[in-house]
Formats: sequence, C-alpha cells, structure tokens
Amino acid sequence: MIADYEKMEKAKNLLQKIAKGVDPLTGELIAEDSFLNDPRIIRCFYYVSEVLENVIQGAYSKSSGKNADFIITAEQKSRVVFSEGKIGVNEFSRCINQCIDASRSKKMTGVGLNKRLKKLGLLSEVETNDGKTRTVTNEQSAQYGIETEKRTFKGVEYDAVVINDQGKKYLLEHIEDIMKIDPAVDAELTA
Repeated sequence: MIADYEKMEKAKNLLQKIAKGVDPLTGELIAEDSFLNDPRIIRCFYYVSEVLENVIQGAYSKSSGKNADFIITAEQKSRVVFSEGKIGVNEFSRCINQCIDASRSKKMTGVGLNKRLKKLGLLSEVETNDGKTRTVTNEQSAQYGIETEKRTFKGVEYDAVVINDQGKKYLLEHIEDIMKIDPAVDAELTA
C-alpha cells in the first residue's frame, strides 16, 4: 500500500510540473505552442493532481465519508505559501489545499472559487460569440487584487484572470466567509 502512495505522489508531482509548463523528464520549459500549454489542459492537470492529493491524504477513503464543509484553521492559514507573481484561481486553490486537513475539510477548487467570487460581485461572466461563457474581471475586481493579464497560447492572445499579491492577501484573510457562500444562491460582499 505504501508503494501505491509513493506512485501517486510521483504522479501528482509529474502532473504539477506539466501544469506549470515544465517538461518533467528534462526540466526544460515546454514549447509555448504545445497542447500542454492550453489553459484547458493545464486546468485538467491541476484537477487530477488535486484528486491524487485527496486520495493520498485519505479524503476519498470509504470510511471517511464526504466532507461537506471547507475548514481551515488560523495555523493552517499561516502555513499557506503562494507562488510568486500573479496566479490563477486553480493555483490559489492548490496552495490552500496543501495546508488544510483533507480528512476534515472539503477541498477548494478553482471552479468553486470562481463561482463564489462571481456571487460576491468580484468577477463577472460574459457570453462569447460561440455561445460559451467566460469569466472576466469587472469594475470591482481591481480593488480586491484581481486583474486581467494578456497571455498567448499557440499564437492566440487571450485574457487570463489573475490574482495579484493584494488579492492573495485579501482572499486568504476572507477565505472562510467566501467558501461559506453557496454558489447557487445570491450573496452580498461581507468584507
């Protein structure tokens, strides 16, 4: 059984390297035009690595049941270390999830955080020409440390929603209240 956990840990680390744009075999940056740099693929790698982390921590064991609430202690919050520079919601969630007790708390996801930030009015959603929806910043975003950054994938420029240092601090300070919001129900900012 220990060997299985070691394999899962290695697989999780490999997926996280790919998600960060690093070839796990050579340590070199993955070519910008590679499908591995597509934001949809990156989100998938982060999601699967989070699932593996949950399994490793026992959050999916048959006896543990499903955690319904997000719980983070002051001590756990003090251990959170964010990646340098501006980060997306998936990276923000990953950093938080590394410090919580998965046997007591449900994990954060980038999708769930995005939905809650929309309910708070810190982000918005627009419909694209092809009928899909896309998360965007709004007039409230900047004052909470959330901004748009131009990025390029396969020669196509797109707007990425990112969290700056001010936003990391704000979201970490208020994460318990944010995570209490039911994304399916209207909510107001209580900061």
